Amino acid sequence: MINKKVARKYNTALYLTALEQNSVEKVKQDIADIRKSIGSSKELSNFILTPVVSAEKKTAVFKALFEGKVSELTLRFMEFLCEKNRINLLWDITEDFLSLVNEKQGIVLAKVKTAIEITDAEKKALTDKLKQYTGKDIKATYTVDPSIKGGFIASVDDKIIDASILRQLELLKEKFSMGSINN
Repeated sequence: MINKKVARKYNTALYLTALEQNSVEKVKQDIADIRKSIGSSKELSNFILTPVVSAEKKTAVFKALFEGKVSELTLRFMEFLCEKNRINLLWDITEDFLSLVNEKQGIVLAKVKTAIEITDAEKKALTDKLKQYTGKDIKATYTVDPSIKGGFIASVDDKIIDASILRQLELLKEKFSMGSINN
């Protein structure tokens, strides 16, 4: 919880600065790229978390890795986190920044599981239904989970929409056991 509060404090300042400079989308992409780099490199992840490495060394490594690849604002932000010994929270900070930008842009992330691979048209239709349900723009990621037998399960914000065949069968079983099935 404390990491989220700390992350939001730093990210609000970064967001407002990016907004002033008309570079929110660039910084958002930079942060997503940095997050991807951390997620795909155990060495980088461990380096960030290692408390025995000095802030100067971490700053130098970040400059070497990202200078010329990310905006000056993003690079200065990474340097600032190193100086303040907060770079160890970078994973939480990047996650929160992306969440903050999505909030400001009215975008909600959704994770959708389907029993089988669905077509792009079906994905668009389902995304449109979720948009209608939430009243917000939806950015959905789709995965296949054959264990749900059919239908879908969507996770949107803190809500789970379970429209799977498995769940429908469970509900039917509950009704039978309670004797509340009407002819």
